[in-house]
Amino acid sequence: MSAEIAARGVPDVPWSSTRRFIGVVLACVTFSLWVAAGVASLILLVVGGTVTRTAVVGYFLVAAVYAPPMNRRVYQYASGLEVGQENGWKLIVKGKVDCSKQPHLFCSHPHGCYCAGVSLNLVISLKALKAVNATHIRMFVHSLLAGAFPVVKDWVRSLGFLPCTREQMRRTLEGGESGCIVPGGVREVVWAGRVDRERLYLKHVFGFTKLAIQTGCPLVPVYTFGESLSTGPDWVPAFEARRALTYWLEAPVRYLNLCNRWLLPFPSGRLVTVVGSAIPVGPKTETPTRERVSDLHARYCAALVELIESTKEEAGYKRQVTELI
Repeated sequence: MSAEIAARGVPDVPWSSTRRFIGVVLACVTFSLWVAAGVASLILLVVGGTVTRTAVVGYFLVAAVYAPPMNRRVYQYASGLEVGQENGWKLIVKGKVDCSKQPHLFCSHPHGCYCAGVSLNLVISLKALKAVNATHIRMFVHSLLAGAFPVVKDWVRSLGFLPCTREQMRRTLEGGESGCIVPGGVREVVWAGRVDRERLYLKHVFGFTKLAIQTGCPLVPVYTFGESLSTGPDWVPAFEARRALTYWLEAPVRYLNLCNRWLLPFPSGRLVTVVGSAIPVGPKTETPTRERVSDLHARYCAALVELIESTKEEAGYKRQVTELI
């Protein structure tokens, strides 16, 4: 990655250009807030004084009734920074995707800790949006991040991120906007950082395929090589216990290193995001049968595995072994 950047005559430092510096700063602030906002809120509620606690509770109450709208100018500016490309990452579009004719549901894997690859290589990138004929793509994230946690909620909302609830996603897709979901959710996060193989939590996840049928939106498989290890390997022992606790809490219990590239909370490694062909879902149906949902799920899983296997050498990860769990 450093060699590729050097080949462009640019040193591999965040301040090699003003645009790159601004992009790295915004990414680091976002990823830091992604991790710290919830923890900070809980700490303030526990150890804060009356005024502090009142302010935090008041913020949560306001957040429950008011959702900041997407700021198109902020979104366009952030997308124009091309943070992924500027830092040696890459987008490969292998299939034909045209969001100008109908909304599409992009499905990203793996979750990792930040969903950095799909966010910065696809969702927040003008060049990527042009490649899939989209004006914008709504990113569906955890409801607490986009609906409750202080500061980070307002920032990601301005970028068009939305809570990953069935009602919100249906309203968005049926309103004509394309969206991006991470089907593995928090249960996939705990598998990030495993060094033996890539594990995708997908075998028993059917909600996204049912949503696609209900809205009539084609599914688009998206995979980012390097995402799982972008915050370092997870060497913490007692993995099975942590996995079980993660599944029970619906919150990841794992090691997280905030000092990565340049000792900043910026993902390490070369993240390569590949986008496959759109998968038609057939006629829009409000109550699809279990067989139809299962059939679409099987077709999607096969297409995703084929996408990964056919592009891993081009992406520079030819030894990767992928398993659906």
